[in-house]
Amino acid sequence: MANVWKSDLYRFGKSKLFYGIAAFTGIIPFLLIMLIHQDIRLGVSVLGDLTAFRKIDDIIRIGVEYHKGLGILAAVLISVFIGQEYQWKTWQHKWIISKSRKCIYLSKAILSSVVSVAIFFFFEIIALLGSGQIWDLLTSEYVAMMICSSFLYAALGSVICLLSMLIKNSTASVIACLCYVLFSETLVSVITNVSNFSDTAARLVEWGIQHSIYGMSSLVCSASISTDLGVTIVVSSIAIMFLSTVIGLFFFRKYEL
Repeated sequence: MANVWKSDLYRFGKSKLFYGIAAFTGIIPFLLIMLIHQDIRLGVSVLGDLTAFRKIDDIIRIGVEYHKGLGILAAVLISVFIGQEYQWKTWQHKWIISKSRKCIYLSKAILSSVVSVAIFFFFEIIALLGSGQIWDLLTSEYVAMMICSSFLYAALGSVICLLSMLIKNSTASVIACLCYVLFSETLVSVITNVSNFSDTAARLVEWGIQHSIYGMSSLVCSASISTDLGVTIVVSSIAIMFLSTVIGLFFFRKYEL
């Protein structure tokens, strides 16, 4: 597995898209902070969902809400990176290195989660450093939010990896991953409305939504993070990573590479 990991890491480090998205991820919070320091208020609408930037905390919290920006960047970067393996037909090289599809998939899954978390932390670090309010923002609640969010982004990377690995067409995988990120809120709304035919179904759906990446992201942004809530988010995120990896491994083993 180490050889496959090194190969993926080397190719990732050579990706121009990676550096482009990293630069974009750093520029956005910097510009938003500059506007706030100049008393310029900005509102950004993502699929009709308006987010206003009035203070530094708004910038920090939009990083947590993956579907409003950072999740899109992670989806594009990871899906393109994995999709290139299908486009360039380089899976055989990985097979020669490891002789194990398990190692091939796990390498991609780990890298996807790490990259997703790295995008989030890079955004938040730039926002924190540029805020001029580091010691005011570094509270126990802020630290809890960052820890919970890092697990959510790791889970997001794992799910994006699953979609990218199972969809052989590189363009289709990018579209599918973007739809997953962008339409999370819409999908949750539709499922909630459909489940209203039964109280039991409604309760099950509500429980599922609360433990989904979108549901937990909303909780982190809107509620004070207690110890119980933090543990629930961490455990649920690990469960999502485990399930998505098991499902991905099961189907990937059956693919003709």
